[in-house]
Amino acid sequence: MEQLRRILGHSRWTLREAATLAAARTSLDEQPAVVVMCEADLPDGDWKELLDHTERLPLPPPFIVVARQADDYLWMEVLNSGGYNLLATPLEEREVFRMVSMAWLHLRNRAQRVRAAGT
Repeated sequence: MEQLRRILGHSRWTLREAATLAAARTSLDEQPAVVVMCEADLPDGDWKELLDHTERLPLPPPFIVVARQADDYLWMEVLNSGGYNLLATPLEEREVFRMVSMAWLHLRNRAQRVRAAGT
């Protein structure tokens, strides 16, 4: 995710990295994320396993899959599995910022609805 580090490095977004599925699970359990971006293939699993883990969090963050082979089939699989969207590599800076910003707004709006329903 060197590309992502370069793109987000000078933004107000904080990038937390995990090299494995196990490390990503631990990181998310210890500190919630507002958006999760996951490579399609991980050394010890895949994006579906991490998405399943995020779905069990109190307020599941939008989940974006990053893949070299980003085709319509994978895009539909991500959406049908509950993911937020799919980004193709090589990453385009403008598209990354647009996608992360929209995902953050999606989470913020969902959190507001949850709070409103609880009052």
